[in-house]
Amino acid sequence: MLMQIVAAALVTGSTVQDTDTTFAVDPRLRLDVSNYSGEIVLRTWSRNEIRLRADHSRRDRIVVDHTSSEIRIRAASWREWADQFEIDIEREHVGVHIESPRYPSIINYELTVPESMNLELGGPYTDVTVEGTQGEVFIMVREGDVTVLGGAGRVSVRSVEGEVRLEGSQGNVRVLAMDGDIYILDAAGELAVETTDGDVILERVQARNVEVVSVDGDIEFTGTVQPQGLYLFSTHDGDVTVGIPEDASARVTIATFDGEFSSDFPITIPERIRGRRLNFTLGAGDAQIEIEAFDGDIDLIRFTPVRRR
Repeated sequence: MLMQIVAAALVTGSTVQDTDTTFAVDPRLRLDVSNYSGEIVLRTWSRNEIRLRADHSRRDRIVVDHTSSEIRIRAASWREWADQFEIDIEREHVGVHIESPRYPSIINYELTVPESMNLELGGPYTDVTVEGTQGEVFIMVREGDVTVLGGAGRVSVRSVEGEVRLEGSQGNVRVLAMDGDIYILDAAGELAVETTDGDVILERVQARNVEVVSVDGDIEFTGTVQPQGLYLFSTHDGDVTVGIPEDASARVTIATFDGEFSSDFPITIPERIRGRRLNFTLGAGDAQIEIEAFDGDIDLIRFTPVRRR
């Protein structure tokens, strides 16, 4: 049975309405927060409770729906259309479906939730910030910035326009984006990133498998190379810089149609590499590294990892 909580009361004479409520929750449920416009800021704690704070106009209210599998939070003005919002990003096409309410509201959410909850967050025109979650995180944004700090679960992001930043993620990460730079720092899980128009910067990565594909943007990577790991970097119109330890052990393939290749490692580079593939081995060749840049330069540089305290 659907149980509904209306977490607001009108305040006479006020243009801004504040919702502030705390309620018990089963942390095994999924939390789904959809916001048409504004921001979602979510942090975690050890309690089996959700604290919900929201700033919104007095003509709107926040509705919390409980089902057997999830908790849904929406503004009343957006609730009817929220489930129809969808972003489908593939290499061949991008599909965005938005049904706009007649009177959309700008809502600023601030939530504190159990750290183990799985999360589904986002909306057409909203910024999303998540900090410290241990569960799975799925974020879908048409226009807005996405920030995920820490976390141990799987993270999946779909973004059409805006910056994506992940720091300290320990779980597997998948990012599909169209227009905006992507920053992934101090990550340890497997990484899969695809973007059309934006730079991808990965720093101090400790992952066994990394795949980055960009159509029109630069790619920068610094990190360790793990045995049996697979590291793929490809851009059509951009430069690629890959920084790995001096003692890295990997089979390396370099390919560029209209660009130059430089290396800090002692290898023999042909006078002309354009339009060719170059294969060589570092150390025992335990991992595989493939770097492609159709119209850009490739730099393979030495990177000195810093031990985490």
